[in-house]
Amino acid sequence: MSVKIRSKITLSLIIVAVLLSIILAMSNIPMAQTSPQIPVYKVVGSADLSNPGSASYWSQIPWINISLTANIPMAPTSGLTHYLLVKAAWNGTWIFILEKWYAPEPAFGAWSAAAGAIYPPASGPGLFRIIELTPGTTYTVESNYTNYVSIINGKMIKGRLVLNYSGILLPTPNGTQITVLSNGTILLWHSLRPMEDLLYTYGMFYGYYTNSTWYYPDRAAIMWYLANNVPTKDGMNLGGKYPGQVFDGFTFKDAGGSLAQQGGAANIWMWVSGATWNNATYDPAFKANIWENLTLLNSTGIPYTDPGDHGFAVPLYTNNTNMYEVDTGGIWYTPVRSSGLNGSLFFIWTGAKYQDGYWCVEFARPLAVPPDYEPFMPNITVGKIYYVAFAVWQGRLGETLFDKSITSNFLTLELLTTAPTTTTTTISPPPVTTTTSSVVTSTLTSVSTVTSTISSAVPSTTIYITVVGVVIALIALIVLYVVFRR
Repeated sequence: MSVKIRSKITLSLIIVAVLLSIILAMSNIPMAQTSPQIPVYKVVGSADLSNPGSASYWSQIPWINISLTANIPMAPTSGLTHYLLVKAAWNGTWIFILEKWYAPEPAFGAWSAAAGAIYPPASGPGLFRIIELTPGTTYTVESNYTNYVSIINGKMIKGRLVLNYSGILLPTPNGTQITVLSNGTILLWHSLRPMEDLLYTYGMFYGYYTNSTWYYPDRAAIMWYLANNVPTKDGMNLGGKYPGQVFDGFTFKDAGGSLAQQGGAANIWMWVSGATWNNATYDPAFKANIWENLTLLNSTGIPYTDPGDHGFAVPLYTNNTNMYEVDTGGIWYTPVRSSGLNGSLFFIWTGAKYQDGYWCVEFARPLAVPPDYEPFMPNITVGKIYYVAFAVWQGRLGETLFDKSITSNFLTLELLTTAPTTTTTTISPPPVTTTTSSVVTSTLTSVSTVTSTISSAVPSTTIYITVVGVVIALIALIVLYVVFRR
């Protein structure tokens, strides 16, 4: 082989090596400052849930920026929160998790449908769901179904309503109610869980409908994986009310809300602005004094524990069978047990505030749980790695129920025995714009300025791989010099 040909081959190999090294170096720089782990730092002190995030130790702990994604990729109302800021601490007996996310239009005054259902005088937004069907969906009423009635624009018509999207037909249950807007958009009222699954499967689910007076509460949830295996996905199934439910001629294999991870189970902490916020001005459930109404709560078997200045998070449990509520009342879901869970509904404390376009929600819970709770909630101890996932709903923009922003995978969480030492950089939040309610504007002008704290450190693995890439590039340049020097 001639020297000229050999030189060309060598030069080609060098160019490839240089390009690979540059790609390797650049591709590992985290673009959204995500972290694969949630460190829980050891601190001295307790939580001030009347003003979440105000405890002195929080200023020493860096925010972890977690990217979120749409739970329903094709729905325009899904995945509206692109990132979630999280930090965590423990004091020897309690764990504290602080969350913050950008929410330009908070859902003040919207009921949680479940809380409203146990309070007959409840009125206002959020009491039931309205689904906007995919543009292009049409309908007919089949009159040969003589035992069926349909409600269209408030008028009752004999016959079965059949939806049609691109030639795909979906017969609807008896009594289905729709409203057809002037632009042809179809709204389906009082959607049942199995009906929502059918609409999604048939490509007709476009999102939950909202306007200036009808919307849903904001929410935040933390999922704790309970099984011993390492989870590979954090999603939940769409489906019926229970496995094998037969609904209007359709059989549903899964229950809606059951965990998709086979062999898995999880505990969920769910904060809801329209039920568990403890704000008598903007949380209609606390405004109506539902949780102190002993007569009402005794009828559901739940003994009330006075939450003082804090709210609570609804404790849920999901496995491959169904979603359950970890108490005996079953306000949101079927009770996981009929007895032995006294006080469990209020076991997880929360504090929440809305300032300068951001929700700030703090969760607080004892590390140890009573024996009766233990099958459905984790005991949190040093030396164990936990798998957690996060979800956020912006109800005023159309997110509710299974339409939300979620982490795409579980993240690891671990209690550290060391105090926080990371240096942080303070930056200003993005500008806030509001487009609807005057309530939002008046609230924003009444609060002080809040800043976000973002960790400025690049993960060590990123630095290592970047250095390796630079070294490879230098070696390539040296080889190039030797070849051409000859």
